[in-house]
Amino acid sequence: MKKQFSVLIPTYNRPEYTRQAIDSVLSQTFTDYELIVIDDGSTDSTPQLLQSYGSLIKTLHQENQGPEVARNRGASEAKGEFLVFLDSDDLMLPWALKTYDRIIRTFDSPAVILGAMTNFRQRLDIQGHAGPADDIEVFKYRDFLSKDVGIGISNSKIVIRKSVYEEVGGQRHSTPTTFYFEDYHLLLRAGTHGPCVIVKRPVTVAYRIHETNTVGNIENMVHGVLSLIHSERNGHYPGGWARLLDRYARIGGPAYEWIRKGFKSNRPRLAFKLLVSSGPMMAAAILKKSWNLFHKPATPLILPDESQRGQYADAAISGISSPGIKDV
Repeated sequence: MKKQFSVLIPTYNRPEYTRQAIDSVLSQTFTDYELIVIDDGSTDSTPQLLQSYGSLIKTLHQENQGPEVARNRGASEAKGEFLVFLDSDDLMLPWALKTYDRIIRTFDSPAVILGAMTNFRQRLDIQGHAGPADDIEVFKYRDFLSKDVGIGISNSKIVIRKSVYEEVGGQRHSTPTTFYFEDYHLLLRAGTHGPCVIVKRPVTVAYRIHETNTVGNIENMVHGVLSLIHSERNGHYPGGWARLLDRYARIGGPAYEWIRKGFKSNRPRLAFKLLVSSGPMMAAAILKKSWNLFHKPATPLILPDESQRGQYADAAISGISSPGIKDV
């Protein structure tokens, strides 16, 4: 049966984090969704954990092929109009799907929604985040390449219309060691599909900081940026010459960040390698940033509140539709 959302969680050998991620989805106050967990060849107790949820989740199993292949597998089985990605070490706040649904109804099914994220180390760090008692605040852009606000990108922030995901070919067929910057790659592939709505508040996703975060491996992250540059040079991203500057700016931003981290961590060879490859793209990012300093940024939009405040542990969101939108 058709659903509004298909939440996709790829996992590999992290049962406790996966349990918490699953429970955060099952705690959603919006219920028109399915949860698909893709076990990417786990060799620990993860398969038994997934089996314990019975019919509450749909479980898929595959040999270890990496998270991009796992998400593509989940998407191929999904019955939702929108795909919602959640990494197995992150958490979805209880009002997340309710917030996304409100945005979808207001903006007539946008191609891409990017949620708002907070970082945490212990679950207590995020229990102070209240639900959307206040109005939902968003930025709306023609498409992802048009955005003029800086935001961190993570798979767990991405909500994409399934038809768009299929049209752009989904994620790459990478490997468990070459999947880095897959979130940027997907957004660049969908970069000209619109509209793109970016959530400013409420926070919808919590990003877990721990010792095995992929961003902790500078070499892999640098090679991930290099893979984006390679894809751009081989014409894998849409928009042609008309959107070249926009694409370059989107890639130049993370390139600059990882060059800086490369030098800071005493990895000058890596930093120089990325610097040589990304020079024009960093220049585009600087040009875009300078341009934005002298031009009025997008005006945030407020979707009037249609719900009551909830607490993280027992959020209960209900209410009636409120169709209006007002500028901040």
